[in-house]
Amino acid sequence: MFSSSGALELSAMILCVYILPWCLQAIHYRLAARKAGCSSPVKYWHKDPILGLDLFLQRIKDMTSGDSLATDRNLLDRYGKTVLTNNWGTKQYVTMDSANMQTVLALQVDKFGNAPMNHKMCAPLLGDGIMTVDGYAWKRSRQLLNPVFARAQVAELSSFEVHVGTMINRIPRDGSMVDMQPLCKMLFLDNSTEFIFGKSANSLSPESTGTVARHLVHLFDEALVGMFKRYMLGRFKFLAGEKKWLAKCAEVQRIIDDLIDEEFKAQKAVAENQKAATDTPYNYVLLKELVKTTDDRRFIRNELMNVFFPARDTAGILTSNIIFMLARYPDVWSKLRAEVLGIEDQKLTFELLKSLKYTHAVINETLRLQTPVGGSWKTCLEPCILPHGGGPSGQDPILLEPGDEVRMSFTPLHTDPEIWGADALEFKPERWAGLKQSWNFIPFMGGRRICPAQQNALTDVCYVLVRLAREFRAIENRDETLEYVDRIVFTRESKNGVKVAFLSADE
Repeated sequence: MFSSSGALELSAMILCVYILPWCLQAIHYRLAARKAGCSSPVKYWHKDPILGLDLFLQRIKDMTSGDSLATDRNLLDRYGKTVLTNNWGTKQYVTMDSANMQTVLALQVDKFGNAPMNHKMCAPLLGDGIMTVDGYAWKRSRQLLNPVFARAQVAELSSFEVHVGTMINRIPRDGSMVDMQPLCKMLFLDNSTEFIFGKSANSLSPESTGTVARHLVHLFDEALVGMFKRYMLGRFKFLAGEKKWLAKCAEVQRIIDDLIDEEFKAQKAVAENQKAATDTPYNYVLLKELVKTTDDRRFIRNELMNVFFPARDTAGILTSNIIFMLARYPDVWSKLRAEVLGIEDQKLTFELLKSLKYTHAVINETLRLQTPVGGSWKTCLEPCILPHGGGPSGQDPILLEPGDEVRMSFTPLHTDPEIWGADALEFKPERWAGLKQSWNFIPFMGGRRICPAQQNALTDVCYVLVRLAREFRAIENRDETLEYVDRIVFTRESKNGVKVAFLSADE
């Protein structure tokens, strides 16, 4: 039992350690904001004002229920397009405002970074790479990776066709049910491991087991689960079981290091024998290209990991999401197929695929409504003004301070009726006819930080849709649940899979 004097001492300590600094910080912010001509931000009033646990628990609840986007959606519906929240004791601005996103990603990009959040959470697995660093280190990564993706973008698609053909052969032609989500994920997993490491996981081939690439994928998936827990727990990431996770990260990195050593030996042998290596059908393998440009093994490993992280399943989930929508909108499938049949049996090239406007409209409309990546986070590095988020209307500028976080929520932006009309929640690819993309649609982000593999991914997804349209005349839904119920570990996918049936074009 505390004595009265002890209680007073405890109260004084709490006042000095927590409340007084908070009050001084609030006063300093108001004075700085007023001097900068900014208004006070619209705030979410937490039940737990210290750590914001109430909002964290709501996110967990929404994720568990299969609607991971509900927390941001409800926040923004209630408070406006930008609202200040508390994320584990850090000020976090949740926004769907396109002008704010343009400021963060382009106009004031140097004042925001990935490193404070991403490096802290991801470094044991991903290291210092294009997704986790800022400044000179980021520029170096971008300069090395951009040419590789640019060359691969216009390269022959014959190597990708091998994997697509394997997937199509696993689709029943008798109208029986097939879950396309795992097949699409395996397709792009096989393709990405071959492009990145020069060794395919061959996950679509049941007889192929025990490959180095497949073992790597299994370990990487386990490590990602641990990394996602760290993100969710923030400054309390140590509760996620650090020791086991760090051991898993070390095992993943050991396999990557072995692959890098193999490539250095292979290129040395090629140079000595003065003959070209022909161990992969890919014209461009990221590992090979990086080994040609630097002998820094740690740098190569980090870049491989940073590219593999988003490449392993994002395009696969997008493709399966498109099939999810097409099975529920047969008229859209008919239009897409008519466009594909219009090019007859022409060889599928980058230029030809890019010309299929309705097919790309279907891709864009799926990205708008059911994107695999629902948002992005940045940390403010120096004082910066966002154009909106303050005052009674939420339209006044607001001042951000170093350490503040910006949580950009893409789906609320992509479904804003003020931008997309009263039918914003409806699946209508026709809306893209003549529509120019702007900061109102940024599924791959924008500015300097735009995804360097954007065109590669869109080309591959379009290729798969064209091949399916040539092989099958109809896609039918076989799922009793019509709505999209999501599951998330960094990327959003259908919790119920994509259960459909295909009807062969030959019948």
